[in-house]
Amino acid sequence: MSFVYLTTIGSMVRGRGERLQVWKDNAKLADLRLFDLERLIVVGSVQFTTQAIALLLDKGIDVAFLTTRGRLRGSLVSGQSRNIYLRLAQFDRFKDDAFRLAFSQSIVTSKLTAQERLIARYERNHPGRLEADAPERIRRLIGKVPAAGTLDELRGFEGAGTAVYYNQFGQMLTGLDFPGRKKHPSTDPANALLSFGYVLLTNEIAALLEARGFDPAIGFFHGIRYGRQSLSLDVVEVFRQPVIDRLTLRLLNRGQFTPEDFEGGERGLRLLPEALQRYLSHYEEQLASPSEGKETPTWRERLTEQVASLKEMVMDGEARQMYTWAGY
Repeated sequence: MSFVYLTTIGSMVRGRGERLQVWKDNAKLADLRLFDLERLIVVGSVQFTTQAIALLLDKGIDVAFLTTRGRLRGSLVSGQSRNIYLRLAQFDRFKDDAFRLAFSQSIVTSKLTAQERLIARYERNHPGRLEADAPERIRRLIGKVPAAGTLDELRGFEGAGTAVYYNQFGQMLTGLDFPGRKKHPSTDPANALLSFGYVLLTNEIAALLEARGFDPAIGFFHGIRYGRQSLSLDVVEVFRQPVIDRLTLRLLNRGQFTPEDFEGGERGLRLLPEALQRYLSHYEEQLASPSEGKETPTWRERLTEQVASLKEMVMDGEARQMYTWAGY
């Protein structure tokens, strides 16, 4: 089973028997067996016939639609989950302040730990490049997390630690300016890759949550906001640094992506078509790589494990520690 990305602007997806075909200007670009597909990710303007849509729905293959700048437009999902008991439990946990606080403490601990470990790992390999006390400042914030009495207090610790982290992130980049974390719009290569990677990863988590029966819009740390996948954002927090940030640093520091691979300006940068294809290939390689060294689960398997663990937490009504990167 595979994830397939469709990125050719102006192409058309048609259904033919048990296959999908991608056409443009009377030329067939791809012929895909439905049996081999797990998910489609569409980047940019790609059209679908009603027959293709019906086949995708019948086979339970979800489709995510992204803009070329990485904004999620929406998803085609093959029906609602029948696991109403999980959703009822999720609603109950949302109203349980003690559960939400304990769950959020776990998220913030894991996220800050990953940030501290990435900084410490870089400093070991490049002594003197970063602020010497940065890891300790984040560790002090981690030590305060268990005593947080409210979500707002917890968000304050998370924000303070993330500010320390991104100040160091810019120093980890070689030969590129980093103006701090800028999301909307992302006007430099590092922020553009971070934002695009986060969208891909968050959307993948949302699909896993829906497949398990969750409502991705009801989060415990991020709460609820109209149109936002808050539970997906809860889960992605513990994977941002080990998956996307490390990938971004590697691609930029090795010169595999340069400012010439982007177009746009003050409205936000986006990858050129050829560079987009290369990035998606690197992203897939990252998700398929071992998470903690040889013979450990891949990152994609870690995502699946975390969503399964979250289901147990919600059904049991007991928050447990989220996945925490070991810093390998």
